[in-house]
Amino acid sequence: MTRHLRTLACLTACAGFVVGFGACGGAGSRETGTAGTTGSAGDTGAAGTTGSAGTSGGGRGGATAGATGRSGTTGTGGAIVAPANLFTTLLGKSQTDVDSKVTTAVNRFFGIGTNEPTTPTAASGYRCYYELPQDSSMAFIWAADSDDVRSEGMSYGMMIAVQMNLQPQFDRLWKFSKTYMQYASTSSITAWRGYFKWQGMVNRASTTSWTVTFNDQTGPAPDGDEYFAAALYLAHKRWGSAGATNYKQEADTIATAMLHNAATTSDGRGPIISATQSMPVFYPQGGSANFTDPSYHLPAFYELFAANGPSADATKWRQVASTSRGFFVTSANATTGLHPDYATFAGAPTTAAANDGHNDFGYDAWRVVMNMAVDYVWGSGDSREKTQIEKLHTFFNAYQSTGNVTQCLFAVTGSNASGGGSTALTATLAAGSLVSTTANRSTYVNNLWLVGQQSGQYRYYQECVYLLGLLNVAGKFNQTF
Repeated sequence: MTRHLRTLACLTACAGFVVGFGACGGAGSRETGTAGTTGSAGDTGAAGTTGSAGTSGGGRGGATAGATGRSGTTGTGGAIVAPANLFTTLLGKSQTDVDSKVTTAVNRFFGIGTNEPTTPTAASGYRCYYELPQDSSMAFIWAADSDDVRSEGMSYGMMIAVQMNLQPQFDRLWKFSKTYMQYASTSSITAWRGYFKWQGMVNRASTTSWTVTFNDQTGPAPDGDEYFAAALYLAHKRWGSAGATNYKQEADTIATAMLHNAATTSDGRGPIISATQSMPVFYPQGGSANFTDPSYHLPAFYELFAANGPSADATKWRQVASTSRGFFVTSANATTGLHPDYATFAGAPTTAAANDGHNDFGYDAWRVVMNMAVDYVWGSGDSREKTQIEKLHTFFNAYQSTGNVTQCLFAVTGSNASGGGSTALTATLAAGSLVSTTANRSTYVNNLWLVGQQSGQYRYYQECVYLLGLLNVAGKFNQTF
């Protein structure tokens, strides 16, 4: 397998770009190895009133037509329908086999019944979830390659847990996040109240009491906060909010803060959602708030916030969702469909620092195809998303092998192919098959079925994104329960 170096949550660059305000963490690495065997896909995508199946349906296609079709170009207000389990509808796998694959992979990630060590081990294993020995009511998702904890992984872990009905794991991750990562409502850093410090450390020198450290000045990564809020709203829908945690209230706090936190001119800090651009910024401080990351655009979640959050903000969240759908087009290369890691608000590829490479299609950009697919299936039915996904499926046709992609890093023009295989990209491209009707759509699903689950030092990012993609393709990534 090929090893790839990548900045932690793509935020290291802001240390030199925040025009003197604050700093971010160091470099980490992400290997593009092989994906896991389990996961679960969304089960509820909302169809429009005139959803049409087409010759190959709305699921991951090939010759087989989708059973439920997709919504019209708007799709909002249509009845909620269960998305296809593409492993069954396209590959003929039994539901029993699919459920087993999903459960096995998720259990590996959480260390459920696997006999993997309860202390983080970098060199081997699948496990990313660990509980504090001094307080087992708190747990974290550990990045083995950089020996740290990130809001991205914590919120992904919560999303996987709620989709798989793992409430104890969800609650432990949330308690850790709220205790150590979230800026309090009384914080002196008023612009970031309710947000989450994107990166911290767990010192395990003592076997009985681990020390958790998050720097007081560490700011938020917008995608982490968006996933936190979405996971909490879904937890409210799945388990209710009458228990120990008021999931809805916690989600409301985050969603409100993302829209309404006031900027502070003294330190250059500001809100996660740009009030003038109606889209997430790359990092809400200084110059890093003047551009965005296409993979941070999650219109399906904004619709979730509109439907379940404070009613006064519903119109604004739907505006943000609409803006992101248009941005998926303007930020993509017109020919290849490839998105850059970072883009200006107008959609042009950009960098956070000179020659950092984030104007290319890289690790962050792998997620965009899945973001579009989830939004489409959950009810947008936006034909522009379908067009963009099919461009990507057409482009990657030349980079498919049995059970993986052959290359995963490109200039947005499609040149400079490098990187080798990636379980994460294999999974997100397969998620695109929920929408795509290209002739090769079943190839992407089959590759996800065949690719091996990532283990070892570089498992963190690959496994997290792989599991999200797998949940989608298996029909287990739900917006209602």
